[in-house]
Amino acid sequence: MLLFPSTERMRRIDYKGKEIYLLDYSGLKEAEMIALTNLHTNTVVAEGKKCYFIANYDNTYGTANYMKEAHAFTQATKSFIPKGAFLGIHGPKVALLKGITYFLNVNFKAFESEQEALDFLTS
Repeated sequence: MLLFPSTERMRRIDYKGKEIYLLDYSGLKEAEMIALTNLHTNTVVAEGKKCYFIANYDNTYGTANYMKEAHAFTQATKSFIPKGAFLGIHGPKVALLKGITYFLNVNFKAFESEQEALDFLTS
């Protein structure tokens, strides 16, 4: 199953009985990344039900302003999202993600492949 890249920046799939948001941040700049994060936040909060996500961050850079929005997303959606998966995060950024998720007490992890991310979300 090829999830990324996609012509839609945010879409939903049902995979093994789990509702999973697919967010394609690849190649986006700060303002576009913030807009996509805000759309995801608003959608999850408005629906108010359990869901999961895979976010593709290939060819992106997390600016300080974006990281503030990502933190706000995590705080606002924490009660609805039991697991989240990231693609396109490599090297030292993986360690940074682990630290952030530890302090925010969320189950978000980085993966090398779409299939690994799907397996994690449905395990």
